[in-house]
Amino acid sequence: MAQKDLNTRVIEIIDAWERMRPHKSFFGLTLDGFKLKAKPYLDARKAIDDLAKQSTQEASKRDQAAPELQLVVDGVVASVRGDPEETQNGPLYAGMGYVPKNQRSTGLVRAGTAGKRAEGGGD
Repeated sequence: MAQKDLNTRVIEIIDAWERMRPHKSFFGLTLDGFKLKAKPYLDARKAIDDLAKQSTQEASKRDQAAPELQLVVDGVVASVRGDPEETQNGPLYAGMGYVPKNQRSTGLVRAGTAGKRAEGGGD
């Protein structure tokens, strides 16, 4: 059987103590004293759980908004590329993170080096 985590153990101890011996002290602590010692840990665990839920919710919102934003981004970039003052060779296009058309490699591979690259050799 797997060992229980501290959070589960603390909750079970509080529950049993409340139900069975609420007025008895153990290890020099009353039930309220034990709860006071456990509070910082339990509060931090709850905060972490809340943040995890919030993170999941925000990621879902982001994922739902992404397709529409992608259409807008594509439209803006296409508009910059098609603008006669900006063009796809201009600094704005490059500033947006795209490689200007006049700076792209041609993709041309010379016959003498193509075989060497395929074999793992080459330049």
